Amino acid sequence: MDHEELLSRELASWAAFESAFGKVSPDRLEAEGVVPGWSVKDLVWHCAYWASFAADTIEARAAGDMSDPWDHDDAYWDVENDRVANEGKAKSWDEVMSGTAAMRDRARKALAAAPDEVAEGWFVEETIDHYDEHAAEIEAFAARG
Repeated sequence: MDHEELLSRELASWAAFESAFGKVSPDRLEAEGVVPGWSVKDLVWHCAYWASFAADTIEARAAGDMSDPWDHDDAYWDVENDRVANEGKAKSWDEVMSGTAAMRDRARKALAAAPDEVAEGWFVEETIDHYDEHAAEIEAFAARG
């Protein structure tokens, strides 16, 4: 895949994600219910964390680590997602947004080092696909007003 195309797609998906959470009134950003137990703020932090995780995995693969970072069962990932959500719940909206910018930037920069289509796929899954998935959930939450 062409990295410039992937960066453009990530930017467009992020813009759609921002548009979705921009439709939620500020007083509802921390209200749970976008998905069970999670708020808009939680999902924004969640997406940022996984973009950063993609950066970690791409960098590791570029350094020669060919292991599968997703080689865990669902229970493992449930615990990890809960940990990440709790981390985000402890942050203000402004802290989440500044952290998100830094983590997205890391993922975008790591893509340049992606040594193969596997690593590029990780970038797509943890940024573009992830933003799109949660944007739809946030849009539905916003519509419920």
